[in-house]
Amino acid sequence: MASYDLYRLSRYSNPDFKAVQSENTGPNRVIAPDIFARPVFVGPDAAIEVHGDTVRGYINGVPSTPGGQLDGLIERYRERLIDVFSTFFDDGAQKIVIAGTWHHIDFHAAPRFEGCLTHIVGKDGSVTTKLYDERVFEWDETPYRAGYGFTTSMFGDLAYLAEELNDMADHEVCKTRGRYMGASGLPAVGGMIWSTDDNGVRSPVHYSPGTCTSEVEVEFELDEEEEEYRAGQAIIGDGTLATAVASKLDDLKKEQGWFRGKDVDRASHRPRKFKLWEAADAIDAIGYWVQTRSGETVTHSEFRLFGGVPEWKHEVLEKAADAETDEYLGNLYASDWIYDPTHQEPEREIRLLTLGPLPSLSTLPL
Repeated sequence: MASYDLYRLSRYSNPDFKAVQSENTGPNRVIAPDIFARPVFVGPDAAIEVHGDTVRGYINGVPSTPGGQLDGLIERYRERLIDVFSTFFDDGAQKIVIAGTWHHIDFHAAPRFEGCLTHIVGKDGSVTTKLYDERVFEWDETPYRAGYGFTTSMFGDLAYLAEELNDMADHEVCKTRGRYMGASGLPAVGGMIWSTDDNGVRSPVHYSPGTCTSEVEVEFELDEEEEEYRAGQAIIGDGTLATAVASKLDDLKKEQGWFRGKDVDRASHRPRKFKLWEAADAIDAIGYWVQTRSGETVTHSEFRLFGGVPEWKHEVLEKAADAETDEYLGNLYASDWIYDPTHQEPEREIRLLTLGPLPSLSTLPL
């Protein structure tokens, strides 16, 4: 059996890996093997084990809750998962374990299982691990949604290389989180999985978590101006939307409000108007709605958490009259409509709303 935990992606490391130095191709010239890093979606460790007709889910290395969110997803895709196992069974596999993450960072998108590694367990207990590419779920069809990663060249034992791989991955994750975030404002990337080319097949080597301790500055284009900001946003809790919302609601109870140089009581502080960037400190709200219309028709309403990179941080929101709150999705503050055209929607406008109902989230355990 493998020395690593089959059910926890974050603990994957192949201790037997060794990047062997290639032969010299010229005087004093050494070519080191390539090692590839691919972004991994943020979320707690999740795994799906398929053993014959039995399919089980795991979260953080322990069985998932019967009837919970992962269990429900497995039921929807049970036949596909069994079909995938059957292809390995024909080659002598006793079971397979697909290890990855449970990914959910947006209110408008359903939570999902993101496969990363496929462990094939033989009847003799031996384990062969490969990068997951089984195409069980619809979202598997686009495996590089969070970036394409990068390549480095080195040689040596993994014990010698691991620290350097972790540092390089951390630096890249910080930059990648600046480019790939959910609409909610939460980062999409949790780490990097390293692999190498083993006779034409990508063989996994090591998982590096993204702690984002590196001081990384990334240029980000906003309103035709380049602004620099630290992209290394730390994940909240296990990286899921439900955890982030619970954490931010808890913070509201602990953190004193602040508005234009004065302490305020968040629960009762209701200024006539403020800029969006002031709202996070001034009132008891954890985020804001971005509502879109084309012509006079509202086409979309999307909630974002404070803490991301707001595109309209200087826009002014004004307190609404009680009679108007229904028009504003039940929110107490609203901006004017802001002309924000796109090629597809030349008449598009958006407005910002805050201090009102939150989108609903599943209360089922994992």
